[in-house]
Amino acid sequence: MIEEIAMATVTPIVLLISRDPEVKQVSSVLQADGITCRGAASMRELQRALTGAKGRAVAVLDGELAADPNFPLPEVLERLCALPLLMLTPADAEASTVAAPQRTSVEEYARKPLSTSVLALRVKALILAAGLDLPTPNQLPAIQTGPLELSDDLRAQLTVVFSVKGGSGKSTIAANLAAGLASLYSFQTLLVDANLWFGDLGVLLNLTSTRSSFDVCGTDDPDLFGLPKAVVPHASGASVLLRPPDPLSVEKIKLRSFVDAVERYRSLYEHVIVDCAASLDELNLDLLEAATRILLVVTPEMGALHNTARFLGLAERLGHSEKISLVLNRSNSGISTEDLSRMLGMPVACGVVSAGRMMLDAVNEGTTLFAKDPTRRERITQDLASIVELVAGREQPPVEREPQRTSRTSPLRFLRRSA
Repeated sequence: MIEEIAMATVTPIVLLISRDPEVKQVSSVLQADGITCRGAASMRELQRALTGAKGRAVAVLDGELAADPNFPLPEVLERLCALPLLMLTPADAEASTVAAPQRTSVEEYARKPLSTSVLALRVKALILAAGLDLPTPNQLPAIQTGPLELSDDLRAQLTVVFSVKGGSGKSTIAANLAAGLASLYSFQTLLVDANLWFGDLGVLLNLTSTRSSFDVCGTDDPDLFGLPKAVVPHASGASVLLRPPDPLSVEKIKLRSFVDAVERYRSLYEHVIVDCAASLDELNLDLLEAATRILLVVTPEMGALHNTARFLGLAERLGHSEKISLVLNRSNSGISTEDLSRMLGMPVACGVVSAGRMMLDAVNEGTTLFAKDPTRRERITQDLASIVELVAGREQPPVEREPQRTSRTSPLRFLRRSA
């Protein structure tokens, strides 16, 4: 009898195994109804998501992952064999091409694309078919809304801005990307300075505060309740997690706690932008692993090109290639875009021209290009807006241009003169 009562109050878990932002958006609907969601887009994330899920979880598997050689679908299906499964098949694929072998539980199919509301209903039906109960409002413990119990909010995309070389303009691009997502699209956006020693996002955005990442990552037991209090608001609408102001406190930061804090912040924001140092240390490797998108910034010169090619080779072995979008800064100088793409073996997703004085003025004033050029008349602002559009996954909002001033002189005046 006690076991039956316990099972009735167990919160169901939904494993969302997909890289499709439209599929991931269903988590916000499910979590609002008290259903815990865990996301997975790699084998490592899947292994972590399966922890403690036995007997209380169902899975949603995106069949489009079958095209990724680093995500072996047969192995994934084997691990999910005991879980009720909703398989999302691509629009041009047959269900049999992604069928799960020898399943021991419920299996359903749905063809993409699905609206968020329809997918949420299909998931709830799967939960009921599995013999689990849907939570009701009076069954939800209050602790679930606190920071210690935040589950992955898959609306939040984690974009890591990385470069193999310092001085590439990486931080400027990251700052303007975050400002653009917040000001142009009204996304809840967090910008994180992961260059713990020499990060300059505070300088670029003219932010001074004693609050920093040290407030939540300075101990083995991070203060997760302090996550919202550690960030600093920016005029663009974005929030910023600054590097520690005291260099001596950097060594006290627990790197694992830093990565965990970034993951927790994904439950509070729609976009998290991380500006990394130009190195492949333990922290950056963990952040690159956790990223849903990597913006790899390169400049058109042979030294940067050589080391970027080395990084791309390493990224392929680590299974990060599909997440990388190449951004060519100072694209109007040096090696041409076509030659650079051919040498690196991948297309340039976005190019940013050099703006000289305008960029220097923005940096010295501690502002963004979107604030300095709100109508986006300059080429560099348009290029940065293209990067924002790439990450946002939707077209840029139209620019509200100032109406042209008309002359106050009546045309009758000239008629009178001619008369």
